[in-house]
Amino acid sequence: MEFRSPQYIKQLLGEKQEVAFIDVREAAEYGSGHPFFVSHIPYSVLEAKIWNFVPCRVTTVILIDGANGISEKAAHHLEAEGYENIVITEGGIKAWSDAGYALYEGISAPSKSFGEIVEHELGTVSISAPDLKARMDTGDNNFIILDGRTPAEYNKMTIPGSTSCPNAELVLRYKAMVPNSSTDIIINCAGRTRSLIGAQSLRMLGLPNKVYALENGTMGWKLAGLELEYGAKRSFPIELDEEIIIDTEIKANELIDEYSVDVIEHECFQEWRSDRSRTTYLFDVRTEEEYKKGYLKEAVHAPGGQLIQATDQWFATRNARIVVYDDLRIRAVMTVIWLKGMGHDAYVLNEQTTLPLILNRVTKKRCGNAEFIGPDEIDILNSTIIDVRSSQEYRDSHIVGAIWSIRPNLGEQKVKEEVVIIASDLGTADLAAKEFPDKNTYFSLSTPEQWQKEGIETASTPNDPPDEDRIDFLFHTHGRHSGNLDHAREYLRWEIGLLAQLDEQEKSVLRPLKA
Repeated sequence: MEFRSPQYIKQLLGEKQEVAFIDVREAAEYGSGHPFFVSHIPYSVLEAKIWNFVPCRVTTVILIDGANGISEKAAHHLEAEGYENIVITEGGIKAWSDAGYALYEGISAPSKSFGEIVEHELGTVSISAPDLKARMDTGDNNFIILDGRTPAEYNKMTIPGSTSCPNAELVLRYKAMVPNSSTDIIINCAGRTRSLIGAQSLRMLGLPNKVYALENGTMGWKLAGLELEYGAKRSFPIELDEEIIIDTEIKANELIDEYSVDVIEHECFQEWRSDRSRTTYLFDVRTEEEYKKGYLKEAVHAPGGQLIQATDQWFATRNARIVVYDDLRIRAVMTVIWLKGMGHDAYVLNEQTTLPLILNRVTKKRCGNAEFIGPDEIDILNSTIIDVRSSQEYRDSHIVGAIWSIRPNLGEQKVKEEVVIIASDLGTADLAAKEFPDKNTYFSLSTPEQWQKEGIETASTPNDPPDEDRIDFLFHTHGRHSGNLDHAREYLRWEIGLLAQLDEQEKSVLRPLKA
């Protein structure tokens, strides 16, 4: 590993070589401010996620932290995993800011900034919540509201009467839902980005319909004093008529020509993938139902437009090749158009030349040196019990005497010779156990219900750990999703204000394609 200044790293990010910039702090620290081009892989789950984010071992991996030694720990683990070129940012996040480089709050700043640029440069049209409500109140039924978020987000809250249709599905399924060419189409999300990208995706198809983004989404609706719908289950049609499939294939090929999208054959992909000096990602953007029926061996499933909504949460290597798969083509084509607009080297995989889909998926599980024990084997008296579940889970219920902690802080704990790690999943437990190489370490995936059944005393502590210690909790988004109107206003100010933060290097990569 080597240490480099923020100035050196900033320059490196502007070059054409492959580089992965990774913030290894936990969620609360990351959400309070991070560099624009960074991807977030917390130290607590580093080895479990690094292979998907940075699959090529020779890629230069830049780490940044709070100048507290976590980057050095992360570097040692990455070297053990086979990564050859690791760079640590001297002085961490404070040095980055002191060098005059912006720090971005929240998550997915590149994607959200891109949405704002799309609106500005492509002229996406919005409708305000009061104007939409006025149409509803007059009995106007010549419009349809489509929610471009994930089905789970839609189910939590949505605009009354809307139908779930995640962004990537819009260009494939709109015709099966929109009654006729005079019906206005309104796309909403929780805030702004997916409304804008979804609406602009339909506008790019050249529809005769008027297409609008709902200004500020469900937050704008709530801020206008209007009531949301909770628990809605309306969804896009799964089965499509053959005529629609044929029409979308024709449209996909038109878009390929209009936006100069490259389509590669499977042989080309395999050649790229076998090149150990370069990174080639493959993403499957179909629905979960389609993916479960059969998938390509090498593909990572990124459904519903989430790849565009949060690129930094799916891959970390800049200047890598990104290949997108969809057996009906048009979802992949639209995804690639947006990826290219965000400065990525993106391609459509020709669905007609791909290998047969795999029908049975096997998930690989890590297995460390710690020994698994059940709830009946937890020795409260002679062990140090460390609970590495989320801070919220610990607050809700934990074993009396258990210490809440998270992997970056585990070295600070004074422990007995026997350590019991309480975790929610095997991967988190395994990585936490690495911090106690000289102890007799055990882990348990048991639950509060199981502890109570075994007679183990539990407690709920609504204020413990205190908020200032909850580095795993993303406060930036919590309030707005919980109905806090002040937090929603602040979030929207942040989202709209992103463009003002961008420097020339950051702006230069976000250039929406124009036909």
